[in-house]
Amino acid sequence: MKKLVTFLFIALIHFGLSVVIMPITMSVAGTLNAAQSTSTMGLKTLVAVTRILHFPIISLSWYSRQWFPGNWIRIPMLINSCLWAAGILCLVIVCRKILGKSQ
Repeated sequence: MKKLVTFLFIALIHFGLSVVIMPITMSVAGTLNAAQSTSTMGLKTLVAVTRILHFPIISLSWYSRQWFPGNWIRIPMLINSCLWAAGILCLVIVCRKILGKSQ
């Protein structure tokens, strides 16, 4: 039960960050591009964080927008967050087993 709660917590945090980071990045990029021609370190950092959070689903931009119209894009984002949560939990379990054997 504890692993399920941890999984859901990580997935929801990742999903929330994924939903929030995109408008922030777009807003900062729009503001900075209107004011200057070069991107700043802050914008580069925001773009990098956006790419990391959306890593497996970044290829969705290659698909037709009719597949996920409007807010339906949140479904693959939620699946992406679940993949990240599963990966993080597996990594934690493997690290605990490795550290447990070495002691």
